[in-house]
Amino acid sequence: MIAERYDRPMSHSAALVDEIANELGSWPGVRIERRPRSPAVVYYEDVELGVLDRDGGVVELRFSSPERDMLVEHGDTEPAAPLHDHENVSHALRGPADLTAALELFDRRYRDLRGEDDPLSSRDPG
Repeated sequence: MIAERYDRPMSHSAALVDEIANELGSWPGVRIERRPRSPAVVYYEDVELGVLDRDGGVVELRFSSPERDMLVEHGDTEPAAPLHDHENVSHALRGPADLTAALELFDRRYRDLRGEDDPLSSRDPG
C-alpha cells in the first residue's frame, strides 16, 4: 500500500515569509498570530506591525500617510491592494534582497511603535 502524501512543495516566496516570521518572532514584544487559510498577523504588544502572506508571497505594513507616500515614491514598497487599508503598503518577496527589504520595513515600523529614533531622520536627505 502506498501512503498518500499530503504535503505540497513550498514556494520560494513562502520560504522567505517563513524566514521573516522566524526573525520577527525573536524580537522583544513581538508575537505572530497564525490563522488557518489566511495571512499571519504580526503584533508588537497589542498593535499590529504587519501581515505575512505565505500564499501571496508578500508582506503588508501600515505607515502614516507621509511616510507611506515616501516609501512608495522611493520604490521601497507598493500601495497595498485596493481592498486593503489605504495607509498600508506591500512588498513582494521574490528573492533574498526582498527578504532584507521586508525586514527593514518591519524594523522601521517596530522602532516607530517603540518610540525609538524617528524613522524619517535615519534617511539621508540628499
